[in-house]
Amino acid sequence: DDDESKEEMPIVLDCRNDYETQVGKFELAEPLNTENFRESWDVLKERLRDVPKDAPIMTYCTGGIRCVKVAAYLSQELEF
Repeated sequence: DDDESKEEMPIVLDCRNDYETQVGKFELAEPLNTENFRESWDVLKERLRDVPKDAPIMTYCTGGIRCVKVAAYLSQELEF
């Protein structure tokens, strides 16, 4: 069933800044559309406001540190 498989798809978040995303992104990835990393928290809070806490979420960035920080924020602050 297409609806069921769609629900199982993870949310893929591109945690890079706009200028990095413009170079390219993974298929189905959602850019945060930020100019700098400190804007990410408000964007994440709004984007994930109505998402179930057990939803699969994947993140990526350029070097890894932003993804670690986003993962900590998602689990510690937003309780995913």
